[in-house]
Amino acid sequence: MQLAVCCLVSTQIKIINVELEKKKYMKSFFFNWRNLLFMGLVSLLLISCGGGNGKGKRRSSSLLPSVTGTAFDVLVVGSQAYWKDTVGRALFDVLNQDMPGFFQSEPLFNIIFLKEPDFNGVMRPVRNIIFFDIDDAVYTQGKISYFKDRWASPQSIVRIAAPNKEEFLKVLSEKKDEMISYLVDAERKRSTSFYTKYSNRTLANKLKKALDVDMVVPSHIDKSRIEKDFIWMSNANIDMTQNIVVYAYPYNRKDDFKLKNLLAKRDSVMKKYIAGPTDGSYMTTEYRCDPYYREMTDEKGRYVVEIRGLWRVEGDVMGGPFVSRSYYDEKRGRVLTTETYLYGPNKKKRNIIRQLEAMIRTVDFD
Repeated sequence: MQLAVCCLVSTQIKIINVELEKKKYMKSFFFNWRNLLFMGLVSLLLISCGGGNGKGKRRSSSLLPSVTGTAFDVLVVGSQAYWKDTVGRALFDVLNQDMPGFFQSEPLFNIIFLKEPDFNGVMRPVRNIIFFDIDDAVYTQGKISYFKDRWASPQSIVRIAAPNKEEFLKVLSEKKDEMISYLVDAERKRSTSFYTKYSNRTLANKLKKALDVDMVVPSHIDKSRIEKDFIWMSNANIDMTQNIVVYAYPYNRKDDFKLKNLLAKRDSVMKKYIAGPTDGSYMTTEYRCDPYYREMTDEKGRYVVEIRGLWRVEGDVMGGPFVSRSYYDEKRGRVLTTETYLYGPNKKKRNIIRQLEAMIRTVDFD
């Protein structure tokens, strides 16, 4: 399928499948017993049988077992009656949103539901857990709380409490972006921690020499091309090609960070250095699906612009998602862009691009 068949087809597919999604909501996403039971058997021997609900004292992370499950699994624990009601539907819809900047629809998280009485030692080490509770005898208003490392490490726990359904829906609507950021950030930190231990120091040193920046480069990224103010790094795997690109150019004015200007520079750099499989073909941005553009301040207080979108090859049918982050490097008077992009037709890409996104966020040029 050509990448040119883009937003319209994707939207039509979603409309056609909406009824199937409703059925999956009540069936497929309730609970994957086989996987989580296996993951929790060893941890059951290591975890105390204390109370659930996300309450209780937090133990030292060094004494806790490792979390179980795969990246972006979320275990939702609460009343089955409310889960089947508007409360569950609303929470499901928040967690099941499409990944931004993808051609093929993939959800933000894998959702697994569990009735609260069934939440026991086997289930407690799951990496991400959301508890929800509605009780007008206990709560006077809706509230979302966050906890770390209750039964395993590094574990992230969210607790949504409200006196009634109306207050629950209100606080969820107000805090949904905050909750998503908390869970996504937790997975990013797990990826960064892992690849910091298993990094490709040789390529990291090449990057340092070429552009005077430090960044964690995953050990499986082992191919590279270096040009002036540019480096391309890849695993060169035909099944799922994972790529990281870093390039820099002189800063002129604030308008350099407008979407059209960042994409124009991206297209010129990619055309010059990223050739396609046939003569005269080259990478460019797919403009028939609007890219996501966001200005922000990162964890180090630096101004950064993030773009999520699709790339394609001019003169061929290749394409896929990309994520770029552009910084103002005041010390060197330049714009520094880090980008990751994938190529893997018909493959799931969410976890991989999130992992590589975590890597490009480790860039340090101070």
